[in-house]
Amino acid sequence: MKLLNTDSETLQWFPTPMHWNSDAEREEWAEMCALAVLSAHEESPKRRRVKNLRKLLAAFVADLPKLTPAQQAFLFMPDPERTPVPAFVLMAPSEGEAGPALRQIVQADAESAVRPVEVETFTTERLGQGLRSTRFWSTVNGQLMASVRFGWRVAGAGVDLCLYMVWSDPGQMAVYSDTIDEFAGSLWMGDAD
Repeated sequence: MKLLNTDSETLQWFPTPMHWNSDAEREEWAEMCALAVLSAHEESPKRRRVKNLRKLLAAFVADLPKLTPAQQAFLFMPDPERTPVPAFVLMAPSEGEAGPALRQIVQADAESAVRPVEVETFTTERLGQGLRSTRFWSTVNGQLMASVRFGWRVAGAGVDLCLYMVWSDPGQMAVYSDTIDEFAGSLWMGDAD
């Protein structure tokens, strides 16, 4: 099985299992993440703050598999005061021509409420040339949403790869745009341990 790896800032991007072997495993993961992110922002985080963030994270990641059939996720948490944003990884066997397949992966032709989907070439040293898209749409309740999607054809692995994030706050997505691009640029594909 292939997985995405990163050497990005580990105090902002947390590899997150899509399925847990036990509640204890999820709680241990949440404790480690809470302690790491709080320690990055506070010299000596109070135990109560760690406990509260641990509870929030454990509950948050318990529902991730219900959101998408992704194989992997990374939780983006640059600020302990904000809700984390998952970055989901989807992989499928490569089929057809790369160009149309990548356009589909990044939803290049999807409806967009504010302006047309922005699509550009996005090349990384390890995954090669792909596409990046930014899309805005409204929910049925009228909330403006935004997504950023990356797509690559990884010929050596025979897969088409998608990394995507959905934001309920498009302004925050804009604030972290460079950080997201840097993270995408840090990815490479390897075998699962």
